[in-house]
Amino acid sequence: MTTPTPVLIVGAGPAGLVLALSLLLNGVPVRIIDKASEYHVGRRGRGIQPRTLEVFHLLGVLPDILAASSSIHLIRVYELPGGTEIIKEFSMSPPADPTPAIPYPRATSLGQDKTEAILRDHLSKYNCHVELNTELLGFEQYPDRVSARIAKHSDDGDIEETVECHYLVGTDGGKGIVRKQLGLSFLGETREDQRIVVADLQLKGVDHHYGHQWGDLATKFCSLRPPDDDGYWTLLGAGQIDHAKIVADRDELIAFVRAVTDRDDIEVGHVKWISEFRPNIRMVDKFGEGRVFVAGDAAHVHPPTGGQGLNSSVQDAFNLGWKLALVERGFASPALLETYTDERLPVIAEMLKKSSELLDKTVRARAGSTSAWARGGALLQLGVNYRWSPIVVDERAGAEGVSGQPVAAYGDAGGALHAGDRAPDATGLRKVKGPDALDADTSLFRIFGSSYHTALVFAASAEDANTALASLAKYPAEVVRTVLILPAGAPVPAVDAEVVVQDRDGHAYAGYGAEQGRLTIVIVRPDDYVGALVHGAHGVEKYFSGVFAGPAA
Repeated sequence: MTTPTPVLIVGAGPAGLVLALSLLLNGVPVRIIDKASEYHVGRRGRGIQPRTLEVFHLLGVLPDILAASSSIHLIRVYELPGGTEIIKEFSMSPPADPTPAIPYPRATSLGQDKTEAILRDHLSKYNCHVELNTELLGFEQYPDRVSARIAKHSDDGDIEETVECHYLVGTDGGKGIVRKQLGLSFLGETREDQRIVVADLQLKGVDHHYGHQWGDLATKFCSLRPPDDDGYWTLLGAGQIDHAKIVADRDELIAFVRAVTDRDDIEVGHVKWISEFRPNIRMVDKFGEGRVFVAGDAAHVHPPTGGQGLNSSVQDAFNLGWKLALVERGFASPALLETYTDERLPVIAEMLKKSSELLDKTVRARAGSTSAWARGGALLQLGVNYRWSPIVVDERAGAEGVSGQPVAAYGDAGGALHAGDRAPDATGLRKVKGPDALDADTSLFRIFGSSYHTALVFAASAEDANTALASLAKYPAEVVRTVLILPAGAPVPAVDAEVVVQDRDGHAYAGYGAEQGRLTIVIVRPDDYVGALVHGAHGVEKYFSGVFAGPAA
C-alpha cells in the first residue's frame, strides 16, 4: 500500500507534536507516527521556560498549559543526620512580575506527559492523531520526494506501507532511526559516573506544598518534587548508590529513600514509573540532509540540569515549522530550509555547554549548597538569538558588531534590540483599525501569529507610512501582515495597513528602539524573532528576497 502526505513526522514527543501543530496551523497536512504502543508516562521535562510559554501562546495552547501547570515550588533543604531540620529554602525560579515586554517571566511546572496530552488534544481539532504502534523501517530520498517504509504492528500481524512524502522529520529521540540512516554524526560523551534514578511515585509524610532535598551528589542525594494534581511526586536519586538495583527492586527504592533522608516516616506508595538515567552530552553536526531533518532529542541529548531539554526541542520544531510551511505552500525556495541548521546549531551547542557546566557544578556542590540550582538568566531562553543568521537583515547602528559569527547565542535578554533577537511584547496599544473590536486595548503578542510575518511600521507621518506600506504590498497578504504603530496622540492617517494601533504607553517604540520622526520597519517572523530591522524599501526587499528566494550563497 502506498499513500501520499506532504510531511511525515517520526516520533510523537514534544518536538514532533509542536512541529505537527505548527504545520497544521499553516494549512499543511501531516502524519505523525510513533513506534510505542502507548503514550509516554512520567514527568520528564516538567520545567517549561518563559520562551516556550511564548511559543505555546503562538500555537494557541497556552491557556490549557497554564490551567494544568503549577508554579515552581520552594524547595526545602534538610540537615543530615536527622533529616527534619530545615537549613535553607530556595526557589529554582524566583518570583518575577510580568513587564510590558515579557508577559511570562517565570518558568512553570507541568509533566511532559500532560504537555504532550494537551498538544495531542489540539492536533485532534485538525483531525490529526498520533499513529501508535507504527514504526519507520527506512527511507529513500529522491529529488522531489522521500519514500518511507513504515510498519503498523498489531496482534493480527504487521501491515507494511510506503509513504510518499515531500519531507520527513525525525523527532524519534536519541536512539531513533532517522538520524542514523541519514548518517549524521552524534559526537559527545556519556557520563557513566553521574547516573540518576528518576521516578514518579506516591508518598506520605512530606508536605506537598514544597519540594524537599537531602544530601549531595558526591555521596548520596535525594530530591522530591511535589505532584501537579494527581498525587505523584518526582524523585531524583543520585550519588554513590546502586542505581540499577533501586530501579529493579521496590524494596531497594524504599530503603534508598529512608537511608538518604534519614527518615522512617516517609512512606512510598505506588510507583508509576522509574528509570535509570545516564547523562549523555551529544549533538549532530547538522540538522538535516536533503529532504530529511531531525529535531529535539534526535538531534541533541543533554543532562537534565538547567531544564533546557524539552524547551530546546520545542524551539527546534518551531524554527523548522514556519520555514517548512512556507516552502510546502509554495511561497519560499527549499533553500530556506538550510537556515534551520544555520540558526539552531550554535544555539544547541551553547545549550549543551551550559547544561554540562551546571551538571559539573551540581555534582561538586556540598550538601546544603543551592547556588547550582539557580535557573534564571540565560536559562529562561529569552536571550536566545539568531543575529548571525544569513536571512536576518539589520540596518540599525551597531549591527555590524553583532552579525556574522555567533556570539552569545544564549545571551541574557536586554540591551539594544537587533535583527535575530526575540521580538518583545508591548502592551498598552489602542487599536484604531483592524479586525475585531476597535478602540480596544491590545498588545503585540495578540497581533503576532505563527502563520505569517508581521511587519511593524513605526511612522508618524502619512508619507512615511505609505512609503513603507507600498514596499510591503508586493508580498503575499496570506503570509505578511502589516501593522502601523503610531506614537501616542498622533492623528490617524488614511493608510492601507491591515492593523493600525496607537502606542498609548510608549512600550512599542521603547522596546523596538524606534525613534519618533524616523521611519523604522521591523519584520517579525512567524516564530516571534525579528527577521529585519530596517529603515526603508531596500531593507524590506533584501529581507524577503532571502526568505522567499532563499539566502544568498
